[in-house]
This record gives sequence, C-alpha cells and structure tokens, in this order.
Amino acid sequence: MSRFKLATLIAIPLVVIGGAIAYAHSGGGMHHGPMNEHNMAMHLDHMDAMLTRIGASEAQKSQVEGILKGAFAEIEGTQRSHHDALGKAHELLLSPSIDRVQIETMRAEQIRSFDEASKRMVTAFEDAAEVLSPEQRAALAAEVRKHHGG
Repeated sequence: MSRFKLATLIAIPLVVIGGAIAYAHSGGGMHHGPMNEHNMAMHLDHMDAMLTRIGASEAQKSQVEGILKGAFAEIEGTQRSHHDALGKAHELLLSPSIDRVQIETMRAEQIRSFDEASKRMVTAFEDAAEVLSPEQRAALAAEVRKHHGG
C-alpha cells in the first residue's frame, strides 16, 4: 500500500472524529447551547415570564428561581467537567498506543456524571413543580406546549 493511501486511511477517520468532537464542544448538540451564566439567565427570565403569565405569586417565582438556579449551576459544572474529559479523550485517542481500559473508564465516568446531573435536574423540576398549584401546573403545561409549538 502506498504511503498516500495509508495516510488517507488514517486521516479520514481522524477528521470525522475531530469534527464530531468539535461539534460537541460547540454545544451544537444541545437545545440552547451549554449552560453558562448567560444561558442560565435566559432560561430563568423565560421561566419567570411564563410564571407571570400563569399567575404565580412573587414568592412562588422566587422559590422556583432558587430551585432552578442551583440545578443550572450544577449542570454548568458537569459541562465543564465533560469539556475537560473531551480534552483527555483527544489525548487518549491520538496517543501512540490506545489504552482501551482507560478510555472505557473515562466513558463510564462520563455516563455516571451525566446520569447524576439528569437526576439532579429531574429533582429540581419536581421540586419547582410542587411550588405551583395543580391549576398553575396545568396552565404552565399549556404555556410550554405553546412555546414548543405543540
């Protein structure tokens, strides 16, 4: 096999993997991008507006904001850790020898981290929902459906 063909066989998968990793880094696979301070404020402002439309009291809005702000901050930390792990993945996948055990360990840690973050978000949404009356939750559901085109 010529050097050119060998280089091409190696380069193409690396470009595809690199493109996928760059896409993940950009937040392109997420609904509104990574949960940074700006996006957190945007989500909280949007939630406040919806809560106002359904007649939530200032005390309810404050309580919901406190619940969600804490969860969003934790998600931001999880995303930073994931970003760091992607850097480590680059190193592992592009090193002279591939350490499959270390890569699998890192993959499993990422899944565990995402699972914990997902559980934290679900708990936060449950806690926030309990702040509202059943009637307010029904009105909020209608607002969410309207916002998401459903």
